[in-house]
Amino acid sequence: MSTVHRLPSIVSRSAIALLVLVGSCRSPAADAAVAEQLSQMSDALVAMRDQLSMLTTTVDSLVVVAARQDTLIKRLTAANAASAP
Repeated sequence: MSTVHRLPSIVSRSAIALLVLVGSCRSPAADAAVAEQLSQMSDALVAMRDQLSMLTTTVDSLVVVAARQDTLIKRLTAANAASAP
């Protein structure tokens, strides 16, 4: 084979290698932006967990209050039924 026929093959291989090399390089600024977004997402998830914990505590407290009121209503009903002629 002559060098003329091999030249396009070498050029195309070099071009492919260059494209792979350039395509695999990432900008440090882009990496920093992704890291910042991930950090913000993490902070948002922590805030959501805190809110969920607070809401769970509130609901549990309301369940206890409702149970106490239900017991009081039952006792008042029973007391009124016993005292009725």
